[in-house]
Amino acid sequence: MSGGVDVILVRPGEYTVKSRGTRVWFDKLLARNLRDALRSEGFSGEVKRGWGRLYVYAEAGAAGVLRRVFGVKSLSPALEVEYGGLEDLLEKAEEYFSGRVEGKRFAVRARRSWAEGFTSLDVERMLGERLLKYGSKVDLSSPEVTAYVEVRGKKAYFYTDVIPGYGGLPIGSEGRALALFSGGHDSPVAAWYVMRRGARVDLLFFNVGGEAYLRAVLPVARALASRWSYGYRQRLYVVDFSAAMRAIAERVKGSLVHIVFKRAIYRGAEMLAGRVGAEAIVTGESLGQVSSQTMTNLRVTEAAVSLPVFRPLIGMDKDDIVAVAREIGTYQYSSLVKEYCGAFSARPATHARLEDVEKEEEKLPPRLLEEAMENIEKIDLRGLGETPGLEGIEVDEPPPGSVIVDLRPKAKYLKWHLPGSVHAEFSEIFEGRVGFEKDKTYVFVCDEGALSREAALYLRRQGYNAYSLRGGIRRAKRLLKRGG
Repeated sequence: MSGGVDVILVRPGEYTVKSRGTRVWFDKLLARNLRDALRSEGFSGEVKRGWGRLYVYAEAGAAGVLRRVFGVKSLSPALEVEYGGLEDLLEKAEEYFSGRVEGKRFAVRARRSWAEGFTSLDVERMLGERLLKYGSKVDLSSPEVTAYVEVRGKKAYFYTDVIPGYGGLPIGSEGRALALFSGGHDSPVAAWYVMRRGARVDLLFFNVGGEAYLRAVLPVARALASRWSYGYRQRLYVVDFSAAMRAIAERVKGSLVHIVFKRAIYRGAEMLAGRVGAEAIVTGESLGQVSSQTMTNLRVTEAAVSLPVFRPLIGMDKDDIVAVAREIGTYQYSSLVKEYCGAFSARPATHARLEDVEKEEEKLPPRLLEEAMENIEKIDLRGLGETPGLEGIEVDEPPPGSVIVDLRPKAKYLKWHLPGSVHAEFSEIFEGRVGFEKDKTYVFVCDEGALSREAALYLRRQGYNAYSLRGGIRRAKRLLKRGG
């Protein structure tokens, strides 16, 4: 309709119950992080703060990004209008909603703040009467469409969708933590949970498997950072721990190697935390999941450090953790990371005694850990896509004659895909179960562009001509719409 402005209404989460001054501070942090999300994902827009709402003046497609900003309870792409009175409000609302409720069961839900002369119930009743001639009937219990009207002063907002966010607190509202990161399913989920509580979480990877291990872990870390770290530049710290691991495996009693190893990387994390200002260590440990995570062994391991150790997954089972990994976008990458366990005993102790572990640690060279921690590689995960080897891998549209490979789940592919594209599972690419030809050009597409970039990069290293479609399926739909 004419005379309105497109806006995304953002509803903050739990911090709205805090005092006025604290709410304002949280609002400023959330606004900053929303702006960072827009910039990071290539959207232009403006963020304004209001009482109980933030207003993002950007295209509706940005909602899919903004919902991943921690501190957002829900959001709604809406139309903002100014009105001159109740009758004017109802006329504009009727114009907006008439086509949306046509032939459908509908309900009207209204909220009103700082407006006089009518109530929310007035708006619901009178607008419902006007929309009856378009919809099939009013259905307050299970409507097909809900017409939402928010009146805030002399402005009103019309929308039909409430998109859930992930809640939590804005990143930056808590301190800094350091997460032990292996690239498996557990560690990124643990880091995500602490980030969701407002902490800046950097990642610490003790590499015991060489370059191949690092290459497998990097996509996991990048997926976490690129989708969830709006508000700061998340870092991955990489420690070459292969020599230290060999020393531990060679000198320590087999049944205690896993405990000595864990205590060593805990100590390493505490050392780095002191350098970077982190106040806690985060781990992906879940009670009883493996031998090093029994209650006894966790107590013995934690005795090696004085910093608090956060274990957000402690009461979750593997199915719970994997479900979250799928939701946050790390599952596909973590599935390709193979656990490095060759140095560990087949019969690890499940109830180690602290005095026995400390006795085994005396067998190690005195500066083993210090030497390992002297040269730490720091990787800016948000900027990793700009490193050598990734230039030119993304394209805005497929080159003529290229084969388009859709990596989304089969159900999504069947629901909608670019005409002529073929389907392949992400894992099939890396397992060599998809036949590619050297004389063809391939363009990969996925939901948002992360999986497709990894697939294209992998194929390039195998000598194929491969690209990733920048912007994922959203850009693919735009190309088809304009005949690209």
